[in-house]
Amino acid sequence: MCSLRTPTRAVSAIAFALVIVASTMAQAAGYPTKRAPDFTLVDQRGKPFTLAQYRGRPIVLFFGYAHCPDVCPTILANLKRARESVAHARDTVVALVTVDPRRDTAAELGRFVGEFDPEFIGLTGTDAQLNRVYRAYHVKIQNTIGDSGGYLVAHTAFVYYIDRAGRLSGFGTWDDPQPILDEDLGKSASSKRAP
Repeated sequence: MCSLRTPTRAVSAIAFALVIVASTMAQAAGYPTKRAPDFTLVDQRGKPFTLAQYRGRPIVLFFGYAHCPDVCPTILANLKRARESVAHARDTVVALVTVDPRRDTAAELGRFVGEFDPEFIGLTGTDAQLNRVYRAYHVKIQNTIGDSGGYLVAHTAFVYYIDRAGRLSGFGTWDDPQPILDEDLGKSASSKRAP
C-alpha cells in the first residue's frame, strides 16, 4: 500500500485541502488564487525541470515511485485516460516526483512513466531539493517492510492540478473515479494564462 492514512497525516491533508478549496472558490469568484510552489528538480533525461518553464500549459503533479505495486500505476493509467479523453487538456504536463530517490534513478523513472505515456515526466533530485518539494506540497513519506524482504514506500497520494497561469486549481486523490479526474483536468486546462 502506498498511501498514508493516519490521524496526524489526515489533519495535514485536511488543512491543505482547505487551502485548495479556498483557492478554488476564490478563483471561481474572480479573486487571485495561490500560485503553486515552484521548484527545480531533474527529469528522466537529466534536464532541469521547473513549473515556471511550463507556464501556459496545465500541469498535473503527483508523488510516487517506480516500485509502487498499486497506487502509482493506477493513477498514471487514469491520468493517461483523462488526458486522452479531455480534448482541450492534451497539452497537460503530467509529472511524477519520486518519493524513493534511493532506487528511482532518472533512467528508472523514465522507464516507469514511459510505460504509461512517453510524454509523462519523472522527477528526482538531491535529498535537500526533494525535501523542499515535499514540504511545499505537504507530502509525508514512510518506508515499510515489504512481503519479499524489500521495502515499500507509504506516501501521501494527492494529485495536484496546476492551471495554465501556474495557480493551484484543485487536487484529488489516487482513487478518484475517472469522471472526477476528467472533470478536474478539464477545469485546470480551461484556465487562461495569467498576463
